[in-house]
Order: sequence, then structure tokens, then C-alpha cells
Amino acid sequence: MRATEEESDDARLVARVAQGDMIAMKTLYQRHSEAVLRFVRSRLRDQFEASDVVHNTMLDVWRGAGRFEGRSSVRSWILSIARYKTVDHVRKQSRVELGEADEEIPDDSPNPEAVLAVAQDAARVRACVEELPAHQRSAVHLAFFEEMTYGEIAAVSDVPEGTIKTRIYHAKKLLMRCLSR
Repeated sequence: MRATEEESDDARLVARVAQGDMIAMKTLYQRHSEAVLRFVRSRLRDQFEASDVVHNTMLDVWRGAGRFEGRSSVRSWILSIARYKTVDHVRKQSRVELGEADEEIPDDSPNPEAVLAVAQDAARVRACVEELPAHQRSAVHLAFFEEMTYGEIAAVSDVPEGTIKTRIYHAKKLLMRCLSR
């Protein structure tokens, strides 16, 4: 299924969920829960806590489907809910991570293929990604593993697109340093 067809199908599923269609919710859950879990886990690093947040996210999708306005893709909408649920979870656990102030820096860093080509061992790449600060790890995850655009990542993260570019720029630098050790 092409991306635009899948987005249209997702929008129809959300409309059906808004009417209480449990089968549509099951389909939506099956289609997006893994991506949501990967996203949340990239921020929390704990499988059990991440699973709880995914569950709460999908409950909010069920309850709030009628409020979906279609201004973004369904996936971006769901990931935005997941982001808020993750932030709430972290606040409740009193483990708020404060990141550094992001600066506007042009992205002249190596392209993703060059960054990943440095490491031939997937476990080594994962270990280096895990060392990144949470806000960079999340941006990298969405850009390279979920293949989202900077604009989509900015919408999900609720920050300006320039901030996302800066986070990915710095993350790529840190990844190159880690992978060259």
C-alpha cells in the first residue's frame, strides 16, 4: 500500500474508531503500536514503562478519535499523543532530563548513510544511539528508523523544525565520534 493510500486508510480507520468501531481500533493498533513502542522506548529505555505508555497512548487514541482533525498524518497524531504521554510519565517518575539549549546550526554534517556506514555492527550502532541524550536519541529514531521528515518530527516533538535539525546535527557528530572509537 502506498503512503498516501495508507494515510487515507488510517484517516478512515480513525473516523470509524470515533464511532466506536473496535475492529477499526484493533487494525489501527496493529498498524502503529510497534512504531509507537519504538518511539517511546527510545525516550524511556525501559520496556515495561514503554509498554504502559503505549497502552495509555492507544487508550487516548480510542477516546480522542473524534477530535482528530486531519491536519497531520494519523501516525504523526498518534506519535504526538505518545510524546505527551511519555512526558507525563517522566514527570510522574520525577526523572525529568534537562537538555542543552539548541542552537540554529546549518546541517552540513555527513548524510545518514555515511554515519551508518562507519559501523558495520548493528549492535555497536544501537549502543552508540543509546548513549545520546534523550532528545537527540528520539529525533534520530524518528528520522532514521521511522523515516519521518524534519517537519513531522518537529510536530511530534512540539519544537521548531530548526531545533530538530540542530538535534540531528549534534547527534550525528556524537554518533560519528562514538563509532570511530
